[in-house]
Amino acid sequence: MKGLFFIVSILLSISAFSQSSEIVSGGTSASNMYGGTQVNAGANSGFWIKSGSGNTKLEGSYYLFNTWANNAAFYLLANEGYKVPKVNFNVRFNRFEANMSNNGSNDSIFAFDSKTIKQVTLGSKLFVKKQVAGKGNNYFLEMIEEGEGLTLLKSYNTSIIPGTVNPMTQQKLKADKIEINSSYYVERDGNLEEVKLKKSTVLKLMANKKEEIKEFLKDSSISFKKDSDIKKIFNYYNSII
Repeated sequence: MKGLFFIVSILLSISAFSQSSEIVSGGTSASNMYGGTQVNAGANSGFWIKSGSGNTKLEGSYYLFNTWANNAAFYLLANEGYKVPKVNFNVRFNRFEANMSNNGSNDSIFAFDSKTIKQVTLGSKLFVKKQVAGKGNNYFLEMIEEGEGLTLLKSYNTSIIPGTVNPMTQQKLKADKIEINSSYYVERDGNLEEVKLKKSTVLKLMANKKEEIKEFLKDSSISFKKDSDIKKIFNYYNSII
């Protein structure tokens, strides 16, 4: 009965859209899987995450956003799509999840299967799926700046910061903490390369317009720690090639 309620909830929450305004209807098949329910949501599928799973002794969260307040638009490979409320990005598993509970808890989380998704708009961020070396074919990166010359993308990953330990008793004084980190990729002519963003790297990437970029950096107050500033550099480069 609970599984049926979940399926009805997600179908009611999803509004479909496509270029032809075709409505994407939800599937009805369901099967138990690791304590959750495998379901089909239109052309895309996913599964319910078992309530209470995970290491509760860790501080922090694997989710990119602190709340579930963001709406998402899913664009599928079949040129169809749908909109879903209360979506977050699980950095640990590089996937999108929706909170279908009505009481603000995390006991009704639906994880979307990435295989049929092409890109996702989550809040103000755009995520695109790429083939990334060492990470597979269905890896989502945030689009920072897209251009004919260079495209800049951002990857999110997690690490565990060990908590402090009492050297005498070897007992934990503070819990281990989840930390979300980021790295950057540059795409040129379909080739994706991980880069460390700093002035020397940018000048090397934009060697054919090196003098112009030098002048731009000289005249601009640019911080390589701010995505909005880095975006300006790549936007300017793409505008002059």
